[in-house]
Amino acid sequence: MKKCYPIWIYFLTLSVAGLLCACGNEKETAGGITDIDHSIAGKILDVAGNPVSRARVVAYIDNSIAVEDSVSTVTDESGNYRLTFDRDVTADTVMLYAEYDSLCALENFGTIEKVEGSKSFDLQVSPRKSVTGNIQGVTSGYMRIKGTPLSAKIAEDGSFEFGVAPAGNHVLLQLVQDSLAVAVYKVSTADSSRNVVLPPLIQVHLQMDGLEAVYENDSTLAQDVDYVEGISGKAVALKPGQFIDLGTLDPTGGDFTISLWTKWNGPNGQHQILVSQRAYWSDSTSRFQWHFESNGGMFTVMKSQPAVPEAIAFGDSSAVPIGEWCQLTLVSKDHLVSMYVDGKQVGESSYFIPNSLDRAVPLRIGGNEISTETWNGIIDEVRIENIARDPNTIQTHFYNLEKFKTL
Repeated sequence: MKKCYPIWIYFLTLSVAGLLCACGNEKETAGGITDIDHSIAGKILDVAGNPVSRARVVAYIDNSIAVEDSVSTVTDESGNYRLTFDRDVTADTVMLYAEYDSLCALENFGTIEKVEGSKSFDLQVSPRKSVTGNIQGVTSGYMRIKGTPLSAKIAEDGSFEFGVAPAGNHVLLQLVQDSLAVAVYKVSTADSSRNVVLPPLIQVHLQMDGLEAVYENDSTLAQDVDYVEGISGKAVALKPGQFIDLGTLDPTGGDFTISLWTKWNGPNGQHQILVSQRAYWSDSTSRFQWHFESNGGMFTVMKSQPAVPEAIAFGDSSAVPIGEWCQLTLVSKDHLVSMYVDGKQVGESSYFIPNSLDRAVPLRIGGNEISTETWNGIIDEVRIENIARDPNTIQTHFYNLEKFKTL
């Protein structure tokens, strides 16, 4: 029998307890976010595209699992609004909400950046609707709509439902489990289907306890695997030509985080693979690779050659200590890829999209099909997620295991 869960629905209101709300009397002209006053401006339209006067407009600042702050105003006779912040919001998630009579709209335009004043953030109000969804691999927690008090409990089959929700083309659904923000999904609730299908949640954790699949580069199961003392329990020291195989797992279709602990033996004159997602090195069978590049002596991310960019470099061999345990993390958020060593970013974040392939290819840790490109060091505590972990979470994971180094 299917187990039913109550769905707790909170109706969207413009007055959220505890918020700092300031009604603006600013200039009622269209525009974007300026360098000087950190303001957002635009126009509110109805479903026919006509300007809406006296519509209520609110910018909700939502950074974790709740709304923190807000600024509000009303549109003028031409439907224009301007919201001015008393702080720099370029690093915040700002959700814009508009309401007029029974019509409303909710939109996120990405992390707010300082843009030219000519850009206008327009919203089109429409009737509220019910929204249903499903997320495979999740059996608990709840989904919330960022910028609102709306939440819906997730059933054992991964389904959830919002009885009443605002429509928008850029709505953020946030998965919360155990009071922690786990993942954020960008969806549209503006179409007629009212159903959103989220990608399955991928959370792979390899503790090197003997359950991982170690293969030789000829794709035969390794008969001789070297287990050594790890950062916590045992770790694997891959022999030349070996790699850890994860089948055709594909975490790199959007945001992702890959991390592992290693005790590196340093450069050895060969390319050294941390993670490869490829059958072999070509545009048609190579999707993504994170490795130490022997030619330039740099830690890099690539997809394949001659694809552009050919390589994104984060730092040379000095970025990773030799002969000491350290944590390496690669994060891709909104197609900006970053590398962290022991919880601290190295190099610059760069725009990167893995190759789009028409076939599934193997995901491997510590090596690939080339016998000389095995990682030269010990590997432990591998984590792979299709979620972009924030710097605070990366540092927390680092400190949680860092303590074992002194035991």
